[in-house]
Amino acid sequence: MRRPEARPRARSARLAAASILSAALFLAGCSLAGYAPKPPSEEELPTAVFNDYSHTVVVRGKRNFELKAKKAELYETSKKTVLSDVSFEEYDPDTGELLSLGRADSGVYHTDTKDAEFSGSVRLESKKQDAILQGEYLQWIDKDKRLEGRLDRTVTISRSDGSSVSGAGFEAQALNRSFSFRESVEGRIESKAGAK
Repeated sequence: MRRPEARPRARSARLAAASILSAALFLAGCSLAGYAPKPPSEEELPTAVFNDYSHTVVVRGKRNFELKAKKAELYETSKKTVLSDVSFEEYDPDTGELLSLGRADSGVYHTDTKDAEFSGSVRLESKKQDAILQGEYLQWIDKDKRLEGRLDRTVTISRSDGSSVSGAGFEAQALNRSFSFRESVEGRIESKAGAK
């Protein structure tokens, strides 16, 4: 059941989470990382909890982005939103064409920095880039517009032509659309016919 929005921060957090997931998909792939819970005596209680959460962004009267989560918990003091069983779809508002989609077991969005962490089984697919990114952990650093993994987690990027690259220490820069791995890189890149 979707609860009416009572706080402007909830809307801001959802829009930012949607932007981060879109950016991650645009770079082609990601995974999610959980957060370490505090001891029960120190644990902050959520300000608001939404079950079967759904958020739709409309642009020029047409659907642009849909975010769904089995559960969304907003924490005002620690400035974070915790999402579980997250999925999203991004559409071209002019044509209605599906541009990207993704899912993750869980996510944590930090409302003060607009950073996000994703963990569990993460899969992002960009229809426009013909790319799928999969992994167990990804973190979005908003100020640098950077998506990064960890050295102890593998991220895989694949395309429909059979190309696939995986490695640890994944990093992608949104500004110049580049990505790299720091360790354990392996894969196969298919070149287009006639390409030199």
